Amino acid sequence: MDQNHANRATSWPDSEGIRLLRSVATAMVRLGEATGTQSLSRPYPEEAQSALNRTVLACLLLQAEPPTSLPDLVAWAAQRPLDRWPLTVPADAIRPGALLLDEVTHQPTQLCYEWAVDAEESTALSEQPFMSSASTRCREEEYPEAYRAFRRLLIRHPVLTHRALVTLPAADDRDLGPVGELLHEIYQPAPAAFLDRRRRVYTACGRCHALLHPTTTDRLWCERRTCQNQDSVRPGREYRADEDGGIHLLIRPLRQWVSAPGILEERLARKLEKVGADVELWPDYGAYGMRVRMPGGRTLAVEHKDWTNPALLGRRAFPPLSGPPYDRCVWVVPAARLREQPTFRMTFERYRPTRMPELMSDKDLVESVRKAVGPNRTVVSLSHATLTKTEPSSSEATETELTEGLF
Repeated sequence: MDQNHANRATSWPDSEGIRLLRSVATAMVRLGEATGTQSLSRPYPEEAQSALNRTVLACLLLQAEPPTSLPDLVAWAAQRPLDRWPLTVPADAIRPGALLLDEVTHQPTQLCYEWAVDAEESTALSEQPFMSSASTRCREEEYPEAYRAFRRLLIRHPVLTHRALVTLPAADDRDLGPVGELLHEIYQPAPAAFLDRRRRVYTACGRCHALLHPTTTDRLWCERRTCQNQDSVRPGREYRADEDGGIHLLIRPLRQWVSAPGILEERLARKLEKVGADVELWPDYGAYGMRVRMPGGRTLAVEHKDWTNPALLGRRAFPPLSGPPYDRCVWVVPAARLREQPTFRMTFERYRPTRMPELMSDKDLVESVRKAVGPNRTVVSLSHATLTKTEPSSSEATETELTEGLF
């Protein structure tokens, strides 16, 4: 890593405001896991009391009025945008209007989780312990099909009935093998906050398939920012509260960091295959998101990253250190995210500690691959030892030269 990038990567943590934001975000996540932020009960989680103390101290030092209690701090997180908190942070670290808790449901927002996992001690709030365990088990058994089946299950079925949870590990058509027993750790009884108490049903999101949260205005809220940004939340399947022994929901870190991006990864893979690329999802037991093979043998390591905060995403921008070899590493964000936040790319570039990965929109990646493949090229499966293609015409060669910078 060059010295300029190293300086960028080490300057951020020196800010007390950044450390405070991480602390409050972690507290909100822990409260949500313990009792829910709307029904606080003592003893409070240690992280919550620590966050309150640090917030009060920061306010006193800045001569600002502090929150008077933990419920007051929760109200701040749900009602006061971060740019109005008494914090000293880089100007581009906080987007105006951003909240740590949804103002209606008081559930941690996607941004809240992004701040929480930025902390050094945040491993328990990420997907890493569970996915590393799954990867290790499947690698030891030399069973890549089981890892892919496990990943697809988390993406496509974040909600399971108790009956499905019990029977899936032994189901012949699921091929879960050594990871089947992990399901009982990662699928937990659905929280009562997601239950329509009058009708006694849970409703899944029609887009991401996680459970929707009822609101006091008889509307439904999805924790996934991409679903919220659509014209309206789309209700999907309904589950009776006692259906097949009860409803289980994938734990939030896996919904946040595996299921949600996995939906986008699968969609992107289909689009890339449609324009002629060869795509392998989660190669080498999840070393990275997808391996994309291009004409001439060039290979991309691609990760789909749907983050709301470009500064936090930029700080995590490191290329994969293991897995199948690749020529270029690309991180893909939804084109809608870049349109919504015109400075997203610039902020990401400012905080990235390394030159790779490159940042592209999903739309731009598909278009670049389409141009590189061209109308008369054929890409064969990664399992083949050789790559065959037709010779490009002069006009096609010119178009290939235009995309040579990426591929």
